[in-house]
Amino acid sequence: MHSMAMEFSVDFAVLEHLRGYPDDLHRYANLMKQAHPRGQSAVAFLLGRPGSGDFVETVCRYVRDGVAIITAVAAAEAAGLPPRDFLDRVASREDFPAPLWRRDHRALWRRDEVAAYLRAWKERASS
Repeated sequence: MHSMAMEFSVDFAVLEHLRGYPDDLHRYANLMKQAHPRGQSAVAFLLGRPGSGDFVETVCRYVRDGVAIITAVAAAEAAGLPPRDFLDRVASREDFPAPLWRRDHRALWRRDEVAAYLRAWKERASS
């Protein structure tokens, strides 16, 4: 059985992934305000409803399941590019790891796959 602190800690992990997505961040913060007074994490609250498969729900599911993910915003920062440039110039390459989930400018990948790709990409660029 999880303690309440552990239950709520997953909410803060989700928040980290929503940085750069103001509408999604706002929506999730509102879910936290609804769930926490009930003694429930926003992740449990959201995933206890019928699924929509949207970005926030998908982030919640991966975080809950312990999958180390990275968003397009965070991957772009790691590459030193604005998110749109990253998606157009790097993530669209055939050799870039396949996303776990993608819709428009929102995307999720396995963090270790993107980190390995970006290390090699930076090495090629500096050669």
